[in-house]
Amino acid sequence: MPAGRDGLQPPLISVFIQKMNESVVIEYLASHPQFIPVIASWVFDYWKKMYRLKSLEEQIEKISERLNTKRFPLTFVALQDSLPIGTASLKIQEMTTHKHLYHWLGTVYVVPENRNKGIGSALVKRAEMKAKELGVKTLYLHTPDKERFYLKRGWEPIERPVYFDMPVVIMKKEMLV
Repeated sequence: MPAGRDGLQPPLISVFIQKMNESVVIEYLASHPQFIPVIASWVFDYWKKMYRLKSLEEQIEKISERLNTKRFPLTFVALQDSLPIGTASLKIQEMTTHKHLYHWLGTVYVVPENRNKGIGSALVKRAEMKAKELGVKTLYLHTPDKERFYLKRGWEPIERPVYFDMPVVIMKKEMLV
């Protein structure tokens, strides 16, 4: 298993997805850098209009900066049969309008054919566990359309700004240490 950018071996995190009765493995993207272009294409295709993303190449560059395992920013990838089916990232100061909020969960994405099977929940849970492990007290996220998903997972809305001409909700979750 290749080492992350910070030289440490990422642990294998296995998650059993009961609805599918199949095993999905969540690992650090640092262990699978060959999937950076795939994840970048998901991000670009899904969020390009919403956040006025400029190019796929720009997304590849941004995601390439998340090949860490012991510090922010970092990315997880959900794998099934050694193929990527989802992702989630821990980021720093994600919203340009809210620089005072430091640690963020973002880029949570599951390919359409694997949605509603617990994979998104598992990715979020894994990211929360890592944030807690890294000593993060409060984790934030913003979403234009997935508030119910995060409410069910213990996230709390704190603000409803307009971001890139679109109403979003900023949510937080306290990481109990």
